[in-house]
Amino acid sequence: MSLGAEGALRRGTRLVVDAVLALLVFVLTADQGGGGMPEFGAFAGPGNPAQTIVAAVAAAPVPLRRVTPYPVLLAGAGAWLVTTAPWALVVGAYTLSASPASASPAAIGSGTGDARGAGAAGSAAARRPRWYPAFAAALVLLVFGRLLVQGLSVAYALLLTVLVAGTPVLLGLWVGARRALLATLRERAERLEREQAALAEQARAQERARIAREMHDVVAHRVSLMVVHAGALESTLADESAARLAGNIREIGREALTELRQVLKVLREEGQTAAVEPQPGLDALDGLVRRSRDAGLPVTLEVEGERRELPAAAGRAVFRLVQEALTNVHKHAPGAPTTVRVSYLPGTVLVSVRNAAPTRPPDAFLDRTGSGHGHHGLRERLRLLGGTFHAAPLPDGGYEVRAAIPGK
Repeated sequence: MSLGAEGALRRGTRLVVDAVLALLVFVLTADQGGGGMPEFGAFAGPGNPAQTIVAAVAAAPVPLRRVTPYPVLLAGAGAWLVTTAPWALVVGAYTLSASPASASPAAIGSGTGDARGAGAAGSAAARRPRWYPAFAAALVLLVFGRLLVQGLSVAYALLLTVLVAGTPVLLGLWVGARRALLATLRERAERLEREQAALAEQARAQERARIAREMHDVVAHRVSLMVVHAGALESTLADESAARLAGNIREIGREALTELRQVLKVLREEGQTAAVEPQPGLDALDGLVRRSRDAGLPVTLEVEGERRELPAAAGRAVFRLVQEALTNVHKHAPGAPTTVRVSYLPGTVLVSVRNAAPTRPPDAFLDRTGSGHGHHGLRERLRLLGGTFHAAPLPDGGYEVRAAIPGK
């Protein structure tokens, strides 16, 4: 349930409760003073028209008690003096006693209807205005004096005073203190939650900064040295094919540095979206295949269907899948003929990278450099896009990676 719907439901519940309470006050006050117990007005039957008017006047301010309890208190005091009907007076005394920061009508409205309204006042919700003890004393004198005038004994009058004046005041004070305690606990829990979130965000920011420093100081530095040495090697080699291979190494190193800088930008941004350069997509597949071919891998790119523009996320997923698959072929099946196929179907793009059985054993060092999480990362990336991923060996000793990616 949304906050708006929850608030509307709460307000509707308050209106219904106050309407029912006003009706009860009216009925009980109109019924007061029948005659079975003349000393305290008994429930012996409906009173005369004047009694009905008094009941209506006493019940009318009840729906406004959450805004301010003073009208219902005055009307209840009048009904008590005229007919000894205590109902409106009880409602008013309870409302005023249960209200946090009773001197403020706005606080009264929030405190009597919702425990969270008391949270705005916090620990101040338990404070009462300076005149509150005088109000309680005046209420006791009013009730006790009227009962003595009625001709009751002192003991009986004291008992009824406790019931009419003491019970609603004590109950209201208890409810108000409970609301204040709940509000304080809720406020404290929310503050602790905010502090924990801030500490967690600070720890994440520090860890991102540490990772960015390590990547910049170690990885970026060494890749830069590789690019420099590859450039120097390209300019000094007499063999044209070897020079071209060194140039490819230099170009790949530059691209790795560019993407590494983008990753560092993301890591260094704290709670903001990093303004990075566009990521490679389908239009970069030709270059990716060409570089693998220049590195000695016999790979071909086949495109079926009419090429079309894909969402950026889908294009990046295709590029990363082909990149990961070709990297694995270089590591585990060097020299194996490989086919990259991209098929444009209505609403879907099928991508597959299939290699034959390796023609020579893999390099022992390259075979140990993988983290083992490449396929898992691709599967998660495609799952978020609503696609599917499959990777499995082939009967002839080769390997195939394929995926289906939704695309307009």
